[in-house]
Amino acid sequence: MRRFPSTLLIVALSAARSPSIVTAGPASSARDDTVATLLRAAAQRGTMVGLKWPRFSNAQPAVDSLYRRSAWRPVWTVDGRPTSSARTAIGVLLDAEKRGLHPDDYDAPLLDRTARALAATRAPGARNIAWFDVALSVGVLRHVADVSVGRVDPKHLSIGINVAPKKLNLIQLLRQATEHRDVARLLRDAEPRVVQYRQLKDAYTHYRELAARPPLPEVEAKTPLRPGDPFPDASALRRRLVRVGDLLDGAASHAMRSADSTRYDTLTAGAVRRFQERHGLTPDGVIGPGTLAAINVPLARRVRQLELAMERLRWLPEIEHSPFVIVNVPAFRLYAFDSLNAKGTPSLMMNVVVGRDQVGRQTPLFERDMRYIIFRPYWVIPRTILKKEILPAARKSGSYLAKHHYEIYSGNGDFGPSVPTTAANLDRVARGELNLRQKPGPKNSLGLAKFIFPNDYNVYFHGTPATELFSRARRDFSHGCIRLESPPALAVWVLRDPQKWPPAEVQKAMDGPKPRQVNLAKPLPVFIYYSTAAVRADGKVVFYEDVYRHDAALEHELAKGYPFAP
Repeated sequence: MRRFPSTLLIVALSAARSPSIVTAGPASSARDDTVATLLRAAAQRGTMVGLKWPRFSNAQPAVDSLYRRSAWRPVWTVDGRPTSSARTAIGVLLDAEKRGLHPDDYDAPLLDRTARALAATRAPGARNIAWFDVALSVGVLRHVADVSVGRVDPKHLSIGINVAPKKLNLIQLLRQATEHRDVARLLRDAEPRVVQYRQLKDAYTHYRELAARPPLPEVEAKTPLRPGDPFPDASALRRRLVRVGDLLDGAASHAMRSADSTRYDTLTAGAVRRFQERHGLTPDGVIGPGTLAAINVPLARRVRQLELAMERLRWLPEIEHSPFVIVNVPAFRLYAFDSLNAKGTPSLMMNVVVGRDQVGRQTPLFERDMRYIIFRPYWVIPRTILKKEILPAARKSGSYLAKHHYEIYSGNGDFGPSVPTTAANLDRVARGELNLRQKPGPKNSLGLAKFIFPNDYNVYFHGTPATELFSRARRDFSHGCIRLESPPALAVWVLRDPQKWPPAEVQKAMDGPKPRQVNLAKPLPVFIYYSTAAVRADGKVVFYEDVYRHDAALEHELAKGYPFAP
């Protein structure tokens, strides 16, 4: 921790961060001058001893401006006593858990104790007054920023989402909060307005309540279980299913009273299918290793997943009134929205296949604008696939390229004249002098359409002839691009012109004689997103496997706290 001369110690709190309220000895005017000096020092240094995260460089400009406007006088106290606005603000910070955040990060418990001590002291000391005032300003600013854009900049996690602060005049709003006790409104204005965020807040509260109940024993099963199988641990399973809402309590009680209470009955199997469907598992009612592991996940872990989901939603820019597309990678699903309507329901949903969980093949996370569609596209083979897979196969078999409809061509991009398939030309492909592509058609690996949102990762949406993969529960099979279950449906939605581009016309373009590029009338935002928890339109809370371990990376970044913020 950075050390300061004694004259710049805003308050000398004990190592336990529990302030001892010092009665003031000097006259009131002298104390006011000392308070002003301490406020100025704290605001200009951007550091406050005694805070959980002492350095507040991100909030420093706003803090400095706030106290300059107040002529270096306290804004949360009058004659050393906390104002009603201060008590309201502390109450909001103490309730940070309602927003998926933590009161300790804003020193709320310590501020609460300090406020009570100041109110009970006949003549509070200058250091305690100044510390309380700045600490509360920093806590409120941090909390507003956290609910607005999140605690972590996603770029620290190599995620290309452009987090921009909401259009909030924090200095003006903070001043209004000190005068009108309206910190709660300040936070409401700062929070994301999307329906999913409100639903996640409700789910977070619900799962916190579930996690706070007495723990249940883990369910044990040595072999996969099918409906009708003997199951000594059936009662433990039913209790867990009742707690998370997949089995009605009355139905579970009836099953446990029945003669086959130690059998995996059909009623419980139906609840297991509901559980599986909510957790990205094949809803077959079979309790295999994957289902058993998901059933035994502690509810505290589900609470954490919901908290991380809320954090990620804060990263997204405001997109209330325009169409956009989101792909949630661990859900293996695409959602197309006409706008963020009152119910937050997508206009179109479909399964997708994303990149494998391997180095260099994971689908990256970013936001870009879709610009055009190419119907009946070529597939230009990426260099990594070319070198590792196709060139070795082509050199082993002279018929390999023709069998898979590949051709060598000259030129950049997708187009250019084809050249003969010879050993010499294959060598030129290996050197990067010529390129390789797959001809358009039903056998093309991109299917009959690709959707382009230019990006540095060369990732796009496309069709595929391998449609059998969409029926699997886990769908990470690609090299990084995103395969669509129904390219025609997405094309109709994206083009948004029922006269010029009805479904029949889209299909005609896909079945046409050659590639055809269609530019979009307006750029369409696309978000390649990652969340292992969500709330569906029917109100069901769903959880997914952390396929790329991004939850763990986000938790690691969050644990660093404010001292490590840029």
